[in-house]
Amino acid sequence: MGVFSMKRIVLLLLLFFTMTYALTLSSQEQALIEKYPLKCISTAQWAPFNLMEDQHLVGIGIDYWQLIRQKLHIKSTCTLAKNWTEVLHAIKNHTHDITIATQTTQNRLSYASFSKPYANYPVVIVTKNDAGFIDNINLLKNKTIVVGKNYTTADILQKQYPDLHVTYLDSINAALQAVNQGEAFAAIEILPVVAYKLNKEAFPNLKISGSLSSYFSISIMIRKDYEMLLPLINKAIDAITQEEKDIISKKWVTVKQEKKISRSYFYLLLTCSAILFFFFSVWLYLLKREISKKNEVTKQLKTLVTIDSLTSTYNRYMFDITLDKEIELAKRHHYALSLIFFDIDGFKQINDQYGHKAGDTILKELAEVTSHAIRKSDTLCRWGGDEFIIILHNTAEETAKKLAGNLDQLIRAHPFTSDIKMSCSFGVTDFRVSDTHESLMARVDALLYASKEKIS
Repeated sequence: MGVFSMKRIVLLLLLFFTMTYALTLSSQEQALIEKYPLKCISTAQWAPFNLMEDQHLVGIGIDYWQLIRQKLHIKSTCTLAKNWTEVLHAIKNHTHDITIATQTTQNRLSYASFSKPYANYPVVIVTKNDAGFIDNINLLKNKTIVVGKNYTTADILQKQYPDLHVTYLDSINAALQAVNQGEAFAAIEILPVVAYKLNKEAFPNLKISGSLSSYFSISIMIRKDYEMLLPLINKAIDAITQEEKDIISKKWVTVKQEKKISRSYFYLLLTCSAILFFFFSVWLYLLKREISKKNEVTKQLKTLVTIDSLTSTYNRYMFDITLDKEIELAKRHHYALSLIFFDIDGFKQINDQYGHKAGDTILKELAEVTSHAIRKSDTLCRWGGDEFIIILHNTAEETAKKLAGNLDQLIRAHPFTSDIKMSCSFGVTDFRVSDTHESLMARVDALLYASKEKIS
């Protein structure tokens, strides 16, 4: 059975005792599931989504698939493939029907269909510790980059960054080893995989040095002629509770110090939990309280992903998530929604004259001035460089323009570091019924550009 950690036992038991009931299915839905028994296939080379522990296939993807199976009464186990290419061939050639952790790509749509995402993660860049922060993908030009062969990250790079020099290796482990040994400058993969590898494997010389603007949405892939099952799978995904998602996340992503216990104690623990549930519940409560005291690493990881380290405002990743939510609310409840996009006039000259340290201080002060000028329901994000953007919840364009004017006056009057007098240019617009995330951003960006043209 192997040796288990106390953390893993507690989280497994939490998942067991918070297990939701199966969905109520119509007779037609039940007949559909019985008519198309699903043969699952997966690799064990993509920790923490799928990996082998104690001769069992486990991971984030496996845990989500188990929840979906329970909710839909599906009886299916996953066959183990040698690599991801073998998985794709199995789905394409109909020797298997489904795989449980991947992303939609254009070239796979000819032979497969995809569920709605059950999780979303940023794509990050891994280098050696002595490399600097990579805030622009163009810094990787003329560098050797490694990714997993046929992985979705490879498809993202081919489509969005065709000029990069990319080498394809059999697995993410091979990619990280190549960087570790100096055979490549950087490896690219999604955050949970990298965080798991850097903390669980022997890669003390590697670090996360940046991220792409792309995000990885984890979905279930099913052979195309079985796509009539997708509504049922999506129904099960919608039924997964936030508590179930949190348990899976804590189980696989959080890194904590652990104490190991013996196999005999593990068996004793399970036996006692079944026989003396009341006493176990008390013990479980105490353990949960202890776990809550040790959640600092989880908070640090969340901060890394969502907060701009210089200004302590939300970063671009969190902005995209927040704007998507606000657009959905605006559509559903007919709320007004506005954006203010602004940057500092002549910021390069300020850096050149006073130095980058003074420039960083100004960015912090500007974020603080802006934070005090907006409501708690509004969201301030650093877009990048000296650019900031405000999401104004339930606010019409006219009100947003007044706020931008007031903010302009506050910035001009504020005594910034070294007595620097400063001004900003603003672009202001509101959400319209026909807008998408992209069209709204394109319009407010054009308005900011027009504003800067007036003062140049």
